Amino acid sequence: MLLRYWLVPIAYLALAADACAEVQWKRAQSADFEIYSSAGEREMRDTLRYFERVRSFFEQASGTTTAGSAPVRIVAFGSKKEYEPYRPNEIAIAYYTERAGRDYIVLSSTSADTFPVAVHEYVHLFVRHAKLNFPPWLNEGMAELYSTLKPLGNKVIVGALIPGRYQALFREKWVPLDTILAADQKSPYYNEKDKAGSLYNEGWALVHMLALTPEYRPKYSGLLKSIANGTPSGEALSQTYGKPVSQIDKDLQAYLRGDRFRGIVFDVRIDNSVVDKAAEPAPQFDLRLALTSLAERPDHEKETQQSLQDLARDFPQRPEPLNELGYAAWHLGKVEEAQKYFEQAFQLGDRGTTMLWDYGRMAERNDVAASIRAFNALLSLDANRVDVRLELAAAQLNSKQPGAALEALVPVKKVSPADAPRLFQITAYAQLQLGGKDEARTTAGRWREAATTPADKAEADRLLEYLAIERTLPPPNTQVAFGTYDQDDSRAAPILRRSDGAPQEAFLRTGRPTVEGSFVELMCEGQQAKVVVDVAGMKKVFLIEDPTKITVGGAAGNLDLSCGPQKPVAVRIDYDPPVNGEQGIDGVLRLIQFNP
Repeated sequence: MLLRYWLVPIAYLALAADACAEVQWKRAQSADFEIYSSAGEREMRDTLRYFERVRSFFEQASGTTTAGSAPVRIVAFGSKKEYEPYRPNEIAIAYYTERAGRDYIVLSSTSADTFPVAVHEYVHLFVRHAKLNFPPWLNEGMAELYSTLKPLGNKVIVGALIPGRYQALFREKWVPLDTILAADQKSPYYNEKDKAGSLYNEGWALVHMLALTPEYRPKYSGLLKSIANGTPSGEALSQTYGKPVSQIDKDLQAYLRGDRFRGIVFDVRIDNSVVDKAAEPAPQFDLRLALTSLAERPDHEKETQQSLQDLARDFPQRPEPLNELGYAAWHLGKVEEAQKYFEQAFQLGDRGTTMLWDYGRMAERNDVAASIRAFNALLSLDANRVDVRLELAAAQLNSKQPGAALEALVPVKKVSPADAPRLFQITAYAQLQLGGKDEARTTAGRWREAATTPADKAEADRLLEYLAIERTLPPPNTQVAFGTYDQDDSRAAPILRRSDGAPQEAFLRTGRPTVEGSFVELMCEGQQAKVVVDVAGMKKVFLIEDPTKITVGGAAGNLDLSCGPQKPVAVRIDYDPPVNGEQGIDGVLRLIQFNP
C-alpha cells in the first residue's frame, strides 16, 4: 500500500472560510466514521450507512477489527463545482489522503459511482489500522475485490466482474503465480508501470477465487491469519490448502477460463440507531481545519501556515492547528520548529497516536523528559505496542533511569525477530548500569544470537568483550581533564588539556577494547564532547562521558586542543561500550594514547 499526500491547487485556500459560510455543511458521526457533507442530509446518511456496511462486512470477512482506531473522516461534497478546488487531478472522483495523522476519504459527490474508488482506499486503511502485514498481491487484490461491494438492504453482494482487469488477464502475458506472491513493496511488479498491472490483475483474480469459490473459501480466513503472522505467501497457500503453488496457479487459470465468475451475498447488520442520529451543523473550527488540510500543496506552504495560524489564534484552546503546523514545519525540514508545535499541542491535550509517536521520537534528540512523557501517554492509550515500549526504554536509559527502562520492558512477552536485537540490547545495558554484570553478559549473548546485521553483531561482541575482561583502574597520576564549558560562555569550547604530572612517554594499558587511527576532530555539540578518530577510512566517535575518568599518554608537554577539526595525529583509543546504547556512538573514551 502506498500512502499518498494528494496535493491540490492552493488558489482556493484563502476561500476555505468563505466556502464554509456559503455552503450548508453538516456533520454526522459513528464510532468509526465522521462525515462532513454539503449534500443533502439523506444523502449524507446513506453515505455513512454505506461505509458502516463496508466496515462491518470487512470485519466479518477478515476476522479482525479496527476498534480503538481514530474515526476516518469522510468529506462528501454536494457538487463537482464545490469539489473542484480540492481534487488531486482532473479524473479523480474520490481519493484518500492522510494529514497530520488523520485519515480522510474525499468524495466528489454522494452518487454511487464514487464509492468503488473510496472503498478500495478504505480497505487499505482497514488493513493498516488492523495491523495486518499483508504482501502487495493480497493487499491490492482484496482492495479490488471489495471495491465491488454493493448494498442490498441488510445484505451486501461482493464479486462483480471488473471488466478492465478481466480482459487484461487474457490480453497480457501470464506471470507465474510464484513471482506474484514473492513481490514485495520494492519489486518491479509493484512499482514499474509495465509490470505492476500483472500484480494487480492476478492479485484480484486470486483473491476472488480464494474468497468466493466453494473449494477455497472455507479456509480463506485461516490463510489470512497465517500470512498476517508472517508466513510467506507461497508457504501459507501450500500449508492451508494442501497443494503446491503450481497447482493453485493451474486452478486459477482454469477458473478464469470457466463460464462462471462467482459473487456471494453476505448478511451485514449495522446499528441503524447510530447512523440515524440527528445530524448537526458542522462546527466551523472542524470544517475550516478539514478544508484547509485538503487544499494544501508544496509551493504554497506560507498560505497554509497562515491559515493554520489564524485557526490557532481564533481557537487558542484547540491543539489541532498546532499539530498540523508541526507537520508542516517537519515536511520543510524545520525539525526544532516542529517539535515546539508538537509540545504546544501536547500541552493543550492532543493525544493523537501518530503525533505522540512522532513527537516522542523527535524529542529523544534534545529533550528526553518530553520524549518519555509522550511515550507514556501513548502507552496509556495502547499498552500493547512493543515499538513504543522499546523507544520509551531507550529514552529512559538516555536519562540514566535503567530501572525504569527494565520496568517498561517487563510486559513484553513476545517480540518479532526484527525487534529482538534491540530488546536485548536495551536490557543488557540497563542491567549493566544497575551493576548486574552477569545478567548483562547473559542478555548480551542473546543479543548476539538475535542480531541480524553486521553492525548489531559487532556491537554485541564489543559488549561481550568488555564484560569478559577484568577492569583495572589507571594509575592515579595519569588523570587528565577534558574541560567542559559553560554554554553561555562566548569563547570556543571545550578545551582538552593534559594534567600536570602525568607521565610523558609511558605507553599505557587498560585492558579495554582498543582501536588505532588518526585523531581528526573534537566535536563540541551539546554538553558532552566527542573525539572523532579515522580508523582505516571509517570515522569512529567516542563520547567523553566523565572528564575525571580520562587517561592520556604519549604526549610531550601540555596538550591544548580546541573544538573542531584537528591536524591528524596517530592515536590509540581505549574505550568502554556505550552504556546507554546511544546511536552514532562507538564507545565511551577512557584512554587516549598519542603515538609517535
